[in-house]
Amino acid sequence: MGTRILHVDMDAFFASIEQAEHPEYRGKPLVVVTKIDNPRGVVSSASYEARKYGITAGMPVGEVRRKCPGAVLVAGNYEKYVYVSEKVVDILHRFSPQVMVASIDESFLDITNCISLFGSEDNLALELKNTLWNKVNLPCTVGIASNYIVSKIAVKQAKPDGYLSVPPGKDLDFITPLPVRSVPGIGPRAEQVFHSLGVYTIGQIRKFSLEKLEELFGRAYGFHVYQWTRGLDVEYLPHTDLPRVISREITFDSDLVYWREIIPKIIKLLEACTYELRQKQMEAKRFTLKVRYADFITRTFSCSFPEPTLLDSDFLLALPPLIAKAKSRRYRVRLVGVMLSELTSLQGQLLLFHSLKEWKIKQGLKCIDKLRERYGFSFIHWASALETSKD
Repeated sequence: MGTRILHVDMDAFFASIEQAEHPEYRGKPLVVVTKIDNPRGVVSSASYEARKYGITAGMPVGEVRRKCPGAVLVAGNYEKYVYVSEKVVDILHRFSPQVMVASIDESFLDITNCISLFGSEDNLALELKNTLWNKVNLPCTVGIASNYIVSKIAVKQAKPDGYLSVPPGKDLDFITPLPVRSVPGIGPRAEQVFHSLGVYTIGQIRKFSLEKLEELFGRAYGFHVYQWTRGLDVEYLPHTDLPRVISREITFDSDLVYWREIIPKIIKLLEACTYELRQKQMEAKRFTLKVRYADFITRTFSCSFPEPTLLDSDFLLALPPLIAKAKSRRYRVRLVGVMLSELTSLQGQLLLFHSLKEWKIKQGLKCIDKLRERYGFSFIHWASALETSKD
């Protein structure tokens, strides 16, 4: 049969999580926004009932209220969504040992050697959908094909809460008549270019040579379009769900001037990052603080550690010099963010002369993480994240 790739995409993920927690929201136009009563608030996720009114991600809250006065608006909780996403990924590993997490709500599974365990790929897909519904009460759409790009196109055709399998050897037959926007990566601008040339289907795009596509869209993107429209992955995607970076950021309701108000928020973001770092059994060697000022100038301030670490204490010790650099630009602050990078898998070996100290710290962090797993991330914080710091 050859390789079979299953793509699972959680339907209206953030909105569905809120509907799972609040059954009274089911069937209603539910919109998850960054901020409800603030002109900076935008849509993070919209239920399919809300999408019927033309509500899409990134839309300002004011426009949502105009398009759908009866919409139910809920302030998003990204920490909660990450937690649920991790539970979803844990469930996916029951169906294949090879899981690649593409985003917070999308994953790919190589099910080539797992189909026989379920009798057929249809049974596997149905069991996966039912398990996600029974365990986390969330709907999803599943697509199966011979590679990543075609399985993702299949999901787009089966949305929402659907399932579509493209038989082996039928990839081109499947994608040829589909509209150009059916290809992930072809957005409204590229679609407009194709329409201006009288091109409306994927099959019509294949009539273009590689040179012509590169002329229209540039060398890199033109090559991608050439491959995608032939049902070919651009490059091999490794079977891993390990991220390249872990980051969090927050935009304030109003620009802040006092760093004693800003620093606790940075520490909370850092805590969220290090918690995810440990959950994924990883360490980071580089730590970056991101600051966007009131004049929309964005600066980043970074440091690297001699060895990769997962300890909160290491990052907290590295934070003050970065903040000092950020404070030197005397503007109000609009946004702050934290990023951990140069990630490596946890090796489990401690430094020779600090093994006992590190072991004790890690045991303490394990206890903190278990409390968060049971009671939620916000159950426990470092004191510096709760109390105002000296300016």
